[in-house]
Amino acid sequence: MDAAGGRITAESDHEVDADLSQRIAWLKAQDVGTVVCGAISRPWQERLEAAGLTVVPFVSGELAEVVQAWLDGTLRGTAFAMPGCCGRRRMRCGRGRGRRRF
Repeated sequence: MDAAGGRITAESDHEVDADLSQRIAWLKAQDVGTVVCGAISRPWQERLEAAGLTVVPFVSGELAEVVQAWLDGTLRGTAFAMPGCCGRRRMRCGRGRGRRRF
């Protein structure tokens, strides 16, 4: 998906049937800078970030609404937080338990 001026300018679907390294290479070749996703394992998130991609995890909602929130800069609000483990408390997850999620 490409956007300019707060509007979507191009959209396409792709199925990438490959291992994570090949998927990362494909994303980089497509000039993707940010991956917005629902649940993602820590190792996968770390590999994406190590490759220079920004990961916005634990997002849920209708695609059009999520994209619009991304364009508006309001995606980080609780309206799109995944229910369940740490989804609604993104930046406070693990506090006081010796863990740091993000």
